[in-house]
Amino acid sequence: MVILNPKSQLSMIRDIQTLLLSHKRIHLRWLKGHIGYLDKEYADKLVKEAITKGTFVMAFFLPEPLSYLKSEIRSAALSIWQDNWDN
Repeated sequence: MVILNPKSQLSMIRDIQTLLLSHKRIHLRWLKGHIGYLDKEYADKLVKEAITKGTFVMAFFLPEPLSYLKSEIRSAALSIWQDNWDN
């Protein structure tokens, strides 16, 4: 797991490691990009939630996993092929 790698050079991972070492609670949430969340809107929601609950929120927006992207590309390619075959 990359978060446990002490030699990681990714700044986001280093930030998470720092929080973990200071005994902070971290909640990770996965949001698909296509379900209507916009980065700015979601960040605003997190900030409001942090203010009302008295917690600190650090938001990272990660890219889709490679497996998901491959699946989407495969599905789109199959759809194009099927359209060409039918016509």
